[in-house]
Amino acid sequence: MNSCLRAQGGATATHRARFPALWGLLLTGLVLALAPGAQAAPAPVPSPTPPESAAGAPFGVQAGLYGLTTLTGGHFGYALKAGARIEDSAVVYNESDEARTFHVYAADVANAAGGGLAPAQEGQKMAAVGAWLKLDSEATVTVRPKSRATVRFSLAVPAGTPPGSYLGSLVTALRTPAVSGGVNTETRIARLVELTVPGTADLQVTLTELEHRTAGGGEEFTVTVRNTGNVLYTFAGTLNVTGGSSARTVPLTPTGIYVIPGGSATLTGRVADLPALGRRAVTASVTATVPGGAAKTVDSNTVRLSSFPWLLATLAVAGLLALGLLLVITRKRRRAWLRRRAEERTALRALRRELRAGDPPADDADEAQAAGTGHP
Repeated sequence: MNSCLRAQGGATATHRARFPALWGLLLTGLVLALAPGAQAAPAPVPSPTPPESAAGAPFGVQAGLYGLTTLTGGHFGYALKAGARIEDSAVVYNESDEARTFHVYAADVANAAGGGLAPAQEGQKMAAVGAWLKLDSEATVTVRPKSRATVRFSLAVPAGTPPGSYLGSLVTALRTPAVSGGVNTETRIARLVELTVPGTADLQVTLTELEHRTAGGGEEFTVTVRNTGNVLYTFAGTLNVTGGSSARTVPLTPTGIYVIPGGSATLTGRVADLPALGRRAVTASVTATVPGGAAKTVDSNTVRLSSFPWLLATLAVAGLLALGLLLVITRKRRRAWLRRRAEERTALRALRRELRAGDPPADDADEAQAAGTGHP
């Protein structure tokens, strides 16, 4: 037993002697950790890295403080009071092997026709963030191959701006000259600029009349969501179908897209497999959610559907009419045949009575009279 303990102790001593530097580092770290006022070194601020090119574009754009902004994807997010001003920058990366000249400008953002958001075209009159964001340099910037350039800008919120959410975008465009008689192409990257002016949030959602039409073997429903408040929100909607043996829900599309204050978006949904006979009630329900905030659900008017097998009913009525017409024609013919039979029977009975009375038929009496006159 003692020999085993000595052997273990010898192995430990040998292990310590073999790694003196390791033990020294551990002891030094322990002393520093227990020393008064010892503090950990601050973590380094991540440096911007070239973003992924948009749709294969040979360039990229990031916020100057990428990784420290409140919005993902290199976008810009600010909370400023009315009358306040802030300065920021965007970094333009040229990933190609030749120098590129980019055109940078600010634009308002509106809801696109097919859903989602879209920046206004350059040259349009800007009324919100597109007008409040000013570049500190020229609108064009030339970037060397495999290099980057910083574009600085300022955002000033006019005094008296009502509280709410305001959206804009910083657009960077690269125009490619036409080759051999082709057309010019322009690739644009738009970074979202979301501005919040603090104040009382007013989440307001209104729906238009729920409309429907027959399509694809079912009923297609359409309703439009309008943001009549002052905050940006996303939404999700369903069609609630009631009546019959059970209720069901059908999703409305698109979903999860932004609707800016004053903007709107149209939702559609299709209800298939409706019964051939019965009544159904359909109502659209839309829930609007402020990112990281409140939510509100509103319902549309109710559309009532009455299902009836008109084709089968029409065929059945047509069949009944044809059968009735056939019966009428057959009845008329039978009545005519019965009348003829009755007349024939009456004539036959009269002939039999005459024969039993011994009187010749009228035609034979005339012939006999004529014969007697010719031979007295």
